Amino acid sequence: MKVKAKSYAAGTVVNALATFKGVAFGIALKTEMKFSESNERGFYISDGERIERSTVAEKLMRDSGFEGGIFEVESEIPRKSGLGSSSAFMNCLILCAFKATGKELKAERILRLNARMSLETGMSYTGAFDDASASLLGGFVFSDNLKMKLYKRVEVDGKVVILLPSWERGEVDLERIRRGVYDIDRAFLLAMEGRFKEAMLLNSMHYCTKLGVPLEPVFAIQSYNVSAGLSGNGPSYVAFGEDVDEVKDVWKDFGEVMVKEIVNKPSDEVRITESLFLQD
Repeated sequence: MKVKAKSYAAGTVVNALATFKGVAFGIALKTEMKFSESNERGFYISDGERIERSTVAEKLMRDSGFEGGIFEVESEIPRKSGLGSSSAFMNCLILCAFKATGKELKAERILRLNARMSLETGMSYTGAFDDASASLLGGFVFSDNLKMKLYKRVEVDGKVVILLPSWERGEVDLERIRRGVYDIDRAFLLAMEGRFKEAMLLNSMHYCTKLGVPLEPVFAIQSYNVSAGLSGNGPSYVAFGEDVDEVKDVWKDFGEVMVKEIVNKPSDEVRITESLFLQD
């Protein structure tokens, strides 16, 4: 028995950490995984350098009928970068487990399981339902992370510039981040209206200040026709819009720069149902 899965990176428009409402989008950086059945007892994860027994994998494969197996993972997504690497990893793990055990690939079930397991393992503060949804479904997703539902999902074509700066990510102080969240509430409403540039600026002003990371990469490109801001809890920044080539040149002064496509299609043949979305 062998199965494969892939998921994408996620960029941030509005970080859900402050209010549990988030907006994220899919980026064409992949995490790929394959599962192979083994005669040895236990379920393991290998990244090509080390192999470790995984309690998360064993929980997913419980009552599967398999004695053991190995999940081999390869990823283009930089770890701890604010680009949803953990959400993509968990999506792949669940997809492989579901495929191996013949379960239906229902998007809502995969995403809710991703969020719950991310919370249980401490991989996320909110369950990262927004990042998980963008990673699996592509497009721009607008989420309520507490209810584990989406307000909507829209598609936006184009390229995204990613800055991996020379500095490290800031310390996450939840109490501090969840104080004075008016601008984040406003940013979410602006994003719902499609006003991404304003939303990402407000989001960045709040989170960069609270996390202690520079706003300069965002301010440096405000004159260009792009929407730009801090991604996740950093340290990466993302920008999309008409003037991505100009942004690339400016951001080279801050660190490593990549240009990728915005992803608008699901990473796998998942079934998206109305129950995934909040009803009016």
